[in-house]
Amino acid sequence: MRQSVAPNRASQSSSAALASSSAAALSKLLEKKKEYDAVSALERASALYLERIEALGEDCNIMANAGEGVSIYAFLAKVDT
Repeated sequence: MRQSVAPNRASQSSSAALASSSAAALSKLLEKKKEYDAVSALERASALYLERIEALGEDCNIMANAGEGVSIYAFLAKVDT
């Protein structure tokens, strides 16, 4: 009986190598997508954090401006009258 030559064909061996290469590329692509998603989430969180810090700064400026020229003694003098 004659043996099959199919496993030795170049087209089949190259398609197996292509499938292996494709699987490796897909795996690398998925890993890069995870990295991109993580960086995007960090960027969004950083932007929200910046907004909150800026709002705190504005609140501090408002409190500082409200306290300018006002002392406890001036407040007490108004209360006594």
